[in-house]
Amino acid sequence: MQFLKKLDEIVAAILKFVVVSCLGVIAFILMFRVIIRFTPINISLSWTDEVVEWCMAYMIFLTSALIMREGSHFRVDLLQQKFGNTTFIRVLNFCVTIFNAAFFAVFFYYAWDLFTKAKAPTIILRAPRQVPYASIVTGGLLLFIYSIRDIVSALRELIRGR
Repeated sequence: MQFLKKLDEIVAAILKFVVVSCLGVIAFILMFRVIIRFTPINISLSWTDEVVEWCMAYMIFLTSALIMREGSHFRVDLLQQKFGNTTFIRVLNFCVTIFNAAFFAVFFYYAWDLFTKAKAPTIILRAPRQVPYASIVTGGLLLFIYSIRDIVSALRELIRGR
């Protein structure tokens, strides 16, 4: 169990680094585009649109995994506030986590299907289209893994009654 916790911490650190790096790349590119706009330099910056798009995709899907890891995804907790920590709420939370896992399993399946079928290169950089699509696959897999962790945790709470 200690190994899994350490692996989780390493994965989280890598995800945070990638997300912050993507944010830095976006900030640099957008600042560079603004500066170039007000200078007499005439260079093509069309490639920056694709890079910003890819960075945004990675930021969105990897941050979603980080948020799921920490249990900070938004949720409607009206029933939890009304009924407290009753058996009904524990069963409801367990059902919600099962639904999440099923959704992320289907999401990952179709993301993988899209990833494997993407053969055409991107329009401007001519890079494999799988480069931006890998963000969907990676995020989907991590979301599914964290939802499985949540199922185990919710089942433990249901059994223990706390």
